[in-house]
Formats: sequence, structure tokens, C-alpha cells
Amino acid sequence: MNRRNRKLFGFGIVVAAVIGGVACSRDKSPGGTPPDPRQSPQVQEQGAGASRIKVMVDGQGYHPASVNAPAGQSVQLEFTRTSDQTCGKEVVFPALNIRRDLPLNQPVAVDVTMPPSGSLAFTCGMDMFRGSVVAQ
Repeated sequence: MNRRNRKLFGFGIVVAAVIGGVACSRDKSPGGTPPDPRQSPQVQEQGAGASRIKVMVDGQGYHPASVNAPAGQSVQLEFTRTSDQTCGKEVVFPALNIRRDLPLNQPVAVDVTMPPSGSLAFTCGMDMFRGSVVAQ
């Protein structure tokens, strides 16, 4: 390999290392693939038949924006705000007069009892992001 090719080869290695370092620094998960906050909600059973539903909040809104819950049952919604670039710093359930601050990267539980039919709406404090829990 001549001198010019060695320099180009070395430059390519440096560029690849820098690009790889940037990509790795964005990845926050231990498995190498960043988690998708928009994935479907994780519904877990809690004691006495109550359900827990996880909702992520980022710069685009709630993920998922609509979730289903058993009609007439107690449900715990767990909101986690993952971005500071959002108006979703609090969640509001207007019909229930519930308002909760959402600190960054900390889950906040909101317990509600579902109506026999219909849905419960939730919004951000500025009423720009909207979501709902649908009774089934």
C-alpha cells in the first residue's frame, strides 16, 4: 500500500470511529437497540384485578395516545416523560379534576376508575397533546 492509500485508509478508520461513537452515544439501552417509546402499551395485572397501563410522553405527544381498559374497573396509568422538549410536563384528566406533574424520566401513577362505557380523556397542561382511555 503506498503512502497516499495508507493516509486515506487511516482517515476512513477515524471517520468510522467518530460516526460509530456518535451513534453509540445516542443509544441508551443496554442491548444495543434503542427502545421504541411508541410501542404498544404494556398492560400488567395488579392485585384485586386492577390493570396498569404504561404511557410514554415525548415531544410528539402520548405513546400510545389511546389505550383500552376494562369498563367499570380500577386502572393505574403510569406516565413517563422522556423529553424536556415538550409541553407534556403535566397530565390532566379534565373530567376527573386530576392534574399531575410529570418529572423527566420518572414514572408517575394515576389511578382512575373507568366508566361503564365511553372514554376518559387526558391532555397535557396546555391542552395540545391529547389521549384517552377507552372503556371496553
